[in-house]
Amino acid sequence: MSDIFSMVSDNIIQILTATITGIVGYLGIKIKKIIEDYLQTKLKKEIIERTVVYVEQIGEELTCDEKKKKATEKALEWMKEKKINISDTELEILVESAVKCFK
Repeated sequence: MSDIFSMVSDNIIQILTATITGIVGYLGIKIKKIIEDYLQTKLKKEIIERTVVYVEQIGEELTCDEKKKKATEKALEWMKEKKINISDTELEILVESAVKCFK
């Protein structure tokens, strides 16, 4: 038993260093994921807002439903080019939100 305590006390710094390194690494990965999600959401909103403005400028003769459809199609096309994944529900909500803000 004293051999175990002796070995642990001799290597306590190495044990603590390994433990702290593991914790810091885990936290780093979690923080990176949170930041990436935030930036991804911000980019999605920006793409949709710019797309709504674009459709409003080029589609003056279109009805509101046609503009919404065109904005949805163009935003989805742009996001696919940038390899951004977005669900249909999220796309619809963001387009509606951008249109509401635009009015």
